[in-house]
Order: sequence, then structure tokens, then C-alpha cells
Amino acid sequence: MRFISILKRESPLLVAREVLWRARREWNRRRILGRLERLGHVEFRRLPYYQPNLQALSEHSRALIVIFADEIRAGRYPFLGYGTAELGRRPKWNFDFISGAEWSYVQCECRECIRHDGSDVKVPLELSRLQFLPILGKAHVITGDDSYRRTAKDILLDWIQSNPVPLGVNWAIAMEAALRAMSICFLLDLLSPFRPEEHSWLATVTRSLAQHLLYIETNIEFSHLLTSNHYLSDIVGLYCLSMFLDGEGMAARRRQYQHRIEAEMAKQVYEDGGDYEASTGYQVFVTQLFTTALLLMRTEHPAPATEFIERLRMMFRFLNTVASGSGQLPQVGDCDDGRTELLVDDIQQMMHLPISERNSLRVPTLLGLGKRLFGEGAGDGDDAAWYGLTDTAGIPNFQPQANLDSACPIKLLPKSGIGVLKHGCAELLFFAIPNGILGRGSHTHNDKLSFVLRVGGQEVFCDSGTGCYTRDRATRNRFRSTAAHNTLMIDGTEQNRIDCSPRGLFILGNEAAVSQIQEGREARGCFLRASHAGYRSLGITHARTIRVVDDEWAYVIEDELEGDGVHDFEFNLQLAPNRNAEVTASENGILCRVLGDRQVQLAVSGPSGLQGSVQPSLISTTYGVTVPAVRVRFWGRAAVPMRITTHISWADVTDMASDQSEFAKEAKIRGAVAEGVCQA
Repeated sequence: MRFISILKRESPLLVAREVLWRARREWNRRRILGRLERLGHVEFRRLPYYQPNLQALSEHSRALIVIFADEIRAGRYPFLGYGTAELGRRPKWNFDFISGAEWSYVQCECRECIRHDGSDVKVPLELSRLQFLPILGKAHVITGDDSYRRTAKDILLDWIQSNPVPLGVNWAIAMEAALRAMSICFLLDLLSPFRPEEHSWLATVTRSLAQHLLYIETNIEFSHLLTSNHYLSDIVGLYCLSMFLDGEGMAARRRQYQHRIEAEMAKQVYEDGGDYEASTGYQVFVTQLFTTALLLMRTEHPAPATEFIERLRMMFRFLNTVASGSGQLPQVGDCDDGRTELLVDDIQQMMHLPISERNSLRVPTLLGLGKRLFGEGAGDGDDAAWYGLTDTAGIPNFQPQANLDSACPIKLLPKSGIGVLKHGCAELLFFAIPNGILGRGSHTHNDKLSFVLRVGGQEVFCDSGTGCYTRDRATRNRFRSTAAHNTLMIDGTEQNRIDCSPRGLFILGNEAAVSQIQEGREARGCFLRASHAGYRSLGITHARTIRVVDDEWAYVIEDELEGDGVHDFEFNLQLAPNRNAEVTASENGILCRVLGDRQVQLAVSGPSGLQGSVQPSLISTTYGVTVPAVRVRFWGRAAVPMRITTHISWADVTDMASDQSEFAKEAKIRGAVAEGVCQA
């Protein structure tokens, strides 16, 4: 059991505290039905969470919100990864409409909801987050059309009547109840003030919110050993509930949960702004959770702690550091498209893009919200307008700080283990990310020393993404494997051990300890360097150095393997969707040309016998969806120590009209074909 293995690493005192805490929580769970029957008097409390400035909202954003709300009004529910599902105005809330699986209305825990039969419990859970409700509320605010108001009220009432607490899959995880409760609170804020004929409906909803609060408190996902985005969701949800509800104990809860949120910021977020779960997808989700908390805190005293505000600023700076010019983040670690609220970016993609072209980490309006809050960064302000954030710094008494030097060729996030090398129209993102949650993370991938390359703002070599969680174990493990990332694999060994059993879907070993990224400058340009110990069992250390070549548009990647013996090795490069490549042998190694709007070419040299080919692959840029792609694979067998050198060059904007390179001429002469296998 994972819990037992964690206990063995901790002090006896901490273990004792954890055991006592779990016993107390179990006792509270057994008493929940009685507590739910004795709710006491609770009222809805109007709070200016939204402070919409409709004049600052673009016509495009208005139209998107109304179109999305029209879909919901017609009984059609858009999802980033699943497409639009026709479920009606009274959907089956316990139903996976992808596989056809259904969950019974009985009391259950999370692990009992995962069946390993091709179903995915995330489908009904995501529907029951009710994050479409605030969009209906926004459509009502924009248009004044009462049909959006009635639709939201009817769907919410149906959910409450169909899902009695604590029965069914939608009452199995406190985090899900917290996210749902926030959606309901946000809807009430948008619909208020309420009309006399709506008071009975409001009383029913308020009672449900009080039940959500007690359920989350009883099942809170806290541990003395570790906390994650689940616990953070719980306490942000509880803070939101205590802010929107008036009743016995609510004022004390507001103080308690604000303090807990601020404490989690210091615990879960590095000084450089990176979330410690080692995932850009969860970076977005956790940033949004903390931002929601800040927007709630600004509505009344006490004001948030200065340290909390500063760390949140660094979270947005992290996002801006790794984002492309269009606001798209690289897929690193797990990403399940989690949100606190739907963004205009999400609606834009759901309404106008085919599923295969969507990317849940395309978040310019989230970046724009950070720009309005902190006065730095890039992004679109449409989401910010709903909170009245039309100035460049929306936090009272907060002084914006100077932006990072955009001309600097190296940007380093040292604790998060990410370095960015910019050179001309290209940028290379280098990842030496520590395993999540101090080595215990469940959302980490085997991506040590991997990289992503963008040229002209578009990804050329990318991360493979996530695929899925519980629907298919093979897909889950494929996407988090070493071979799915742009790094070296030795003797077919994973960097961190992957448990392929049903219970191992969120378990990864902690073998691949990484060094901190070293930056420096040599005669021909800047460099980044790091190493990892994931192959220590083989007696090997892998170090990677990435250099900028000042006098040409190129990067040089040097992979060094230290140790002894003869070993098999492979080096995979995942191409972004809709790209292909050609490979051919040369006197010094393998040449590869990446086809696309920008000419990118590689020359890979290493031990004799080095081989290369272009192979079919898969990419996942939204949860639950995979699209065909290709990867370039280099492999061989050689004695260690050894070195593999990869020279990556491209045509910069100023060079687009130049003659073909010597590589291209050679490739044309040799008649290289995409599916060929070449040997040097």
C-alpha cells in the first residue's frame, strides 16, 4: 500500500498525528447524516465577487458566452475533450456518456468509482461540477433574457433533486463538491437580487450549499503527510461557501479558511511561482484556485497577506515565462483540463474548433487576468472585465514590479526546474523538474531532461500530453512513460518506476532525482545543464547540456552518459501535430528535416551504428482525446561513457528567402522518405 510506504519514511510523531487525524475523520463521516439533518438557519449572503464592466467586454466575448448558453438551453453540453453531448435539460448525472457506464445512487468512496472497465468517472464528475451555470448567468447579465435565468434555475434544481447527499458518484470526492459549490455560488451572485417568487427556489439552493459545506468539512482531503490540489480545492470551496452564506459559525470559518489558503500557498508553490505537483496543467488549475480566493478576499477584510499576493504574482509570472506569444503553455506532466471557472479561451475552443485542434493549455485570458491584477505580463482582458479589473493593477495597495527582461536569452525557474533559452524566432524550454509533491506526486511524468522547441511561436518538438487517467491503463502509462518524452531511455528502463497494476495509475517511483539547472555562458553562447539519477540501478548518470550557438540560428544538445558497460539507448523526439519529418544517413550520423512552414533540421551524431527513423505516435492536448502524430526515434547500442550530440537549426524570419541548406540538398539527392529507416 502506498500509504504504508509513505508512513515508513516519516517520523513516529507525524505518523501518530496522521493516524489520529484519520480516525477522527472516519468518526465524523459516520455522523454526517445526523449533521445534515440539523443544518440550522443559513441564508444566502450577496457578495460582489463579480463586478462586471460590460463596456470593457469585447463583442466577440459577449457572442461566445451567448452561443455557449444557447447550447445549454437546448440541452447540449460542450466539453473541451469530449465534444458537445446532447444530454437534455435533465441529464443523467451519474452517467459516462462516452462508454455508456452508469453509477448507482449508493454511498461510495472515490476508489469504488474507478471500475477499470473502459469507463471514466471523470465524465459524470465534470458534468456535475456545473461550471456551465455561471455562463448561463453571464448570458442573462449580458442580454437581460430571462430564459437563461430559468434554464439555470431548472437545471440546478434538477441536480439537487437527483443527487441527494451523500449518495452517488457525485458525492464521492470532497474536491468535486467544492468545485460544484463554487459554481452554484457564482451563479447566485450573477442572478441576484432575487425576486419574491424565487425565494422558495433560493431557500432550496441555500440548503444544498450548506449541505455541501458540511460534506466537504467531513470528507476534507487533508493529510499531515502531504496535500495537493484536492485539499486546496476543498478549502477554497469552503472559503467561498462561508463567504456566500450567513449563519452560525460562518464568520469564524471565513477567517479559518483564509488562513489555511494562505498557508497552502506557502506550502504548495515554490518561490519562483511553480506549483509543486510538476505539471503545467495543474499550474493553471492551482493558479486559478488561488486567484478565485484572492478575488473573494478583496470583497471584505481582513486583506490577504502580502506574502500570499506576492507568491500569486509569481505564479502568473511562471505562466508568462513558459507561455508562447499566443498564450499557450507546453504540456508537461498530467493535464485533465481542470478549471475553477470556464475561461473565454475554453468557450472559444469548444464553440469554434474541432476537438483535434483544441488545447486546454491555451490560456491568454487567464494571463490577461494576471496582467490586470499585477500590472505585468501579457494576455487578453476579457475574463478580467467580469471582476471589474480594467486597470493594469487591480489589487489595492499592491505596487506592480518591473517585468522580467524580455530580451534576456535565458529565463530560469530554479526551484521548478525549468529553463527557457531564446534565440532569434526560436525558444527552447528545458525541463529538469523534481518529481511532484516532494517526490510523492501523482501527476508527474517521466520527462526528466526533456525539452520543447518552438519556432516562430509554434511548437515543433512537443510533449505528448496526458491521454486519460482511468479509462485505459495502457494509454495512461504510455503517455507518462520515458519514451513519450524528448529525452534518452537506457536499456528500456523507465526514469521512474511505473506501477502498471490497476492501483498504480497515480503512482510513480522517485528514482529520477534531478540536479538544479545550471546556467552559464561559453565562447559561442549561453547554455543550460542538468542531470538525473533515474538510471542509477544501471550504474549510469544522464547529463544534458543545451547550448545556444550565437553565430547561427541553432541549438546544440549534448547528452552524456557516465558509467560503464554496454547498453542499449534510444532518443525520441515527438513532433507537434500536423508535422512530419524525413531522415537520412550521413557520414557523421543521422540527418533529419522537419517538414512544415519553418524549415527545421537536425544532425545527430554519436556512437557508431546509430540509427534513426520516423514512426507513428499519438499526441493529447485535451483530456480524453488522442490524435495521430509522428516521432523521430534514434537508437543504438554502445559502451558507456558515451556522448550523443544533436544540432538543431532553423531558418529565421530574415532567412526565409535564402537558398536551401546543404542538408536539404543532400536529402533531396538521397531521396529520403518519411518512413525510411537509416543507419550511419
